Amino acid sequence: MNNKIILIFIGLTFLASCADSKQFQCQKIYQIANEVAQETKSLTKGQGTEIDQKSWLLAADKIEQAAENMKKLAVKYPELEKYKTAFAQVYKDYATATREIIQVIETRNKNGAKLAQEKVRKAGQLEQETGEAFNTYCQAQ
Repeated sequence: MNNKIILIFIGLTFLASCADSKQFQCQKIYQIANEVAQETKSLTKGQGTEIDQKSWLLAADKIEQAAENMKKLAVKYPELEKYKTAFAQVYKDYATATREIIQVIETRNKNGAKLAQEKVRKAGQLEQETGEAFNTYCQAQ
């Protein structure tokens, strides 16, 4: 009986130490980022010049939910905290810009279109910079 308790304790200790590892925490951030990419790609797939507003609004909702999930993610490394915060901001900016683009289409507001386009450009740039730095950090031992 005591041997089983010791084995269970050792197993739980091992699992807890794995959950705290940098690689495990990197994987959790990567998983959210990958889910966002997959879901938004599938929601907006096959869209040419015509934008299905319902699909794009649904994509904005999914992106915004990912931003919230990223914010809530518990990490122990300050560097990972910085990356998850940056990714959450990128997703929030994408969701806002997506909604603004839909509104611009409905109102045909050229100035609004330029502003929304600029938000998307800045979010894309931040996403690329953050992603590259995040990958470098997580690949380092």
